[in-house]
Amino acid sequence: MYKDQVKEVSTDAAELPQIRFPIKGTKNATELAADKDDIEKLGKVVAGAFGAIASATGLSEKEVLHVLEDIHVDMLKDVLKEGIDVDVLKNGIQEAIKTISLATALDTEQITEVFTAKRNTSLNDIVNRLHDRSQLNREKFGT
Repeated sequence: MYKDQVKEVSTDAAELPQIRFPIKGTKNATELAADKDDIEKLGKVVAGAFGAIASATGLSEKEVLHVLEDIHVDMLKDVLKEGIDVDVLKNGIQEAIKTISLATALDTEQITEVFTAKRNTSLNDIVNRLHDRSQLNREKFGT
């Protein structure tokens, strides 16, 4: 570019775009109450999904949680209790992920990342991480 073609760039504050990013922790009481309500509702969805897997497979909810942390169901048939059908477990996990996806607007990969990110965790921790991930997505895409 020739020197006479270069446009002068002004650094006056009035000409710069005003971009605002959400600052975590600045929610008002109404927003915090709404978040708490959303987390409670999501907790019921996740607990119901885990409970459905538990009742279909005969595993306890804690065992279901461990299976979801490992997520490699094909490899678990050697570890699972005798009499637990791996296909029933796979279908249950798929249905749970579908249900959670509808509640959070997260895709399968994002939900799986939340499940596998932290070992030996609790249901409440998973629910909170799902909620946080869902909020990040909504902020990112403006929904």
